[in-house]
Amino acid sequence: MRTNRILPLVLAVLAATAAAGVAAGRGVGTAARASWARISGPSQPGVQLGLARTSDGVLHVIWNRGASPTSIFETRLSAGGNAAGTSTVASGFDGNGGLALLALPDRTLRLFAAGATKPGSTAYGINTFTAPAAGGAWTLQPGAYWGGAVAGSAAAIGATLTGDGQPVTAWRGFAAAGVPPGSVPPNAYQGGMTESQLATDAAGGAVVLSGVTNSGQGGVYVQQVLPTMGSRAILPLPFGLNDWNSSLSGRTGAPGVYIAYADTKAVRLMRYGGGTKTLAHGPFTSAAVCAGPDGRLWVAWGDRASGLSVTRSNKAVSAFEPTQKLALPPGGSEGLTFAQCEGSTGPADIFADVSSGATQGFWHTHVLPRFTLQARGTKSKTTISARDAGDPVAGVTVTVGGKRVTTDAHGLATVTLRPGKYPARGTAPGYAPASILVSAR
Repeated sequence: MRTNRILPLVLAVLAATAAAGVAAGRGVGTAARASWARISGPSQPGVQLGLARTSDGVLHVIWNRGASPTSIFETRLSAGGNAAGTSTVASGFDGNGGLALLALPDRTLRLFAAGATKPGSTAYGINTFTAPAAGGAWTLQPGAYWGGAVAGSAAAIGATLTGDGQPVTAWRGFAAAGVPPGSVPPNAYQGGMTESQLATDAAGGAVVLSGVTNSGQGGVYVQQVLPTMGSRAILPLPFGLNDWNSSLSGRTGAPGVYIAYADTKAVRLMRYGGGTKTLAHGPFTSAAVCAGPDGRLWVAWGDRASGLSVTRSNKAVSAFEPTQKLALPPGGSEGLTFAQCEGSTGPADIFADVSSGATQGFWHTHVLPRFTLQARGTKSKTTISARDAGDPVAGVTVTVGGKRVTTDAHGLATVTLRPGKYPARGTAPGYAPASILVSAR
């Protein structure tokens, strides 16, 4: 199943500390070094990760290993991106395809897994497991499975919560609410889809279904499916692109559902029912998007020639941080198919899927957002401004000319300097450092 969507896509991921030598306000010119940790592999890694962060800041990562039967595991990552333990979810599971994870309103975790509880079982489709907020102890919900063979063989599945906290699952163009669903649509909302994604508009609770389809002329299908049907769109793509060249995300505490997609000419970010932004031009073949705090979005994109680039939006999704060009994983110079991400606490935890070679499997790294510094001087003082994609950044400590100042709520700090040029370096919790050259008059 894994090889059905392999493209020779080269991606990369930046370590949180790799910021030296980058001029403020500009993208990184060369790929920075990365710090990687393997999540799954190298033998028989699964196809998709389930990702959910609980209120304690821990990111729960669900992965599987083995063709069939397979074993399903949970790895816990701290808010700083460090491994904090791995547990077994299930053994002898029939299927190593789609996995989706939700943190529920009651603070428990619920996993959805495509396949059957064991080879030959009639419980084939999407099965579900639960765990407490801390994870570690997983329980199969007996008798709760749905979608049949179509869902059970899905390479990737989607899950989200409605506005009132009810789980919704999606597979191969189908979507249904409830555990198990009270009813499953007799036909897919869109045919020709191997993988389906879901996201919820935080403002109105609309649930949007998306994914690549090869039906008709093909493209990225996107449509609101709950609580009512919305407008339908097919974003054009060249025929034959892999199923992971698009991604779907809502925002944290802000309206809108966004689709990131690459069409081999550019990477674009579209708001469902709204406009489209072009983030970069190039022959990109994969794109990912995930929610950051305060309505921000993380977007990553890549191709074989250019590696992976990552940026984060401002709170209004109207501007973006300087693009970070990310370095390759060890031995991952080819066969890296796609990335998944989770960025709700500020930094992005990025997971890269290496599809071949000794490094096969999923790899993880932790990426810090980036702010920029600007300076404006007069004869009496120099004002330094810290901005994150245009939004002011308070609490940035700026060291310049042997002095140290801190930006206020408007992202501003003033300092008195003798005439001359001074290197300035700014640091703030949760951000990569930034540097500029200050000219004082």
